[in-house]
Amino acid sequence: MKKLKFISLFFILSFVSCKSDKQKVSNNLIGEWTKINKLKSDNIPPPPFYEPFGIGFTDKKIEVFNGFKQYDQDSITKKRQLNYKGTFADYKVQADSIFILNPFNEKWEFKWKIKKNLSDTLILTSNDSTIIKLERINSDSNIIFDQIIFSSSYCYGSCPVIDISIDNKNKIYFHGENYVNPLGFYESKIDSVKTKYIFSKFGKANIDSLQKDYRVGHTDDATITTTFIKNGEIVKTIHDYGKAGPKELVWAYVPIENLYTQIELDELENNQLNSKIEFGNFKNANHFLPIEKSESFFLWTEINKSKIVTEKFNFKYSITYWQPETDKNDKEQYKIDKIETDGRFFKFYYKNQQPVTYDLGYDFIERNFDEADFYENTNDN
Repeated sequence: MKKLKFISLFFILSFVSCKSDKQKVSNNLIGEWTKINKLKSDNIPPPPFYEPFGIGFTDKKIEVFNGFKQYDQDSITKKRQLNYKGTFADYKVQADSIFILNPFNEKWEFKWKIKKNLSDTLILTSNDSTIIKLERINSDSNIIFDQIIFSSSYCYGSCPVIDISIDNKNKIYFHGENYVNPLGFYESKIDSVKTKYIFSKFGKANIDSLQKDYRVGHTDDATITTTFIKNGEIVKTIHDYGKAGPKELVWAYVPIENLYTQIELDELENNQLNSKIEFGNFKNANHFLPIEKSESFFLWTEINKSKIVTEKFNFKYSITYWQPETDKNDKEQYKIDKIETDGRFFKFYYKNQQPVTYDLGYDFIERNFDEADFYENTNDN
């Protein structure tokens, strides 16, 4: 009888110990982790098309900072199409193994084996030879903005070319320019959970401490520009060629640049502003002010919200702009001849209709730029 009690006690203690160890592993996993590698030095540029690796765990969800995405071939056009499933998935831990519910086929799949899980260190293996060493991230979300404008440019290839604006009232403006579906100008309203998530990702990048310019050493890559607005004013624009910025910034790009694939978009009604246009420089006889692609789209959103007026004004600047040749999605009457402004009023001259003047209600240049942002004209071009 004593022997039976001893055996029962042994199994009970073993079960409790096993459950305790599992709970300890689970508790240690919760949080955010970044891969430890040799690219820590700011003096060492990342290799071409490098994506920093990072993951996060809650009780039930795993967050893969680079997102769950794959490229599928369209059965009709045979072109590659991005299939993006967000950054979160269900996960579970069995013994020392992590399983993820694959968001593409909804099947549980083995992902990693936990080799070491301490409070500040995590070592995972995906097979006998691949070891991933991670350290815990302890970062706060420093949000100094109430609107974000994200723009991506052309590259040597089929990089998506988009502009997207999101504000803290969950309002979205989207422009699909090339290599995306859909093309054109759209608006949307999203739930606050998505907005807060995107804002928090950029908040963790600590925007106010970042440089304004990052560049990789290779060619043929895309440029990302991100503009941050506070109280209607540009507080910072970051120019990032080739995603050379800090990993927290690169991770923040993922949910905003793929947002258009996750929401319903309503096409904007046809008007003068819905033809493809990108503002370049504000220019007068002596100086010019270049603006980034994201700043251009911010100006577009502001003009789009402004009133059409008949007031006359003394223009100070002409605006250089880029507008492609008319295609089936553009209307010939919206082809622009020139644009003039004093900073507040913007007058669009069209080739086949009467000019239209928009009133922002404030001076866009005075509010967002300083004298140091202007360059001296050295030629007439």
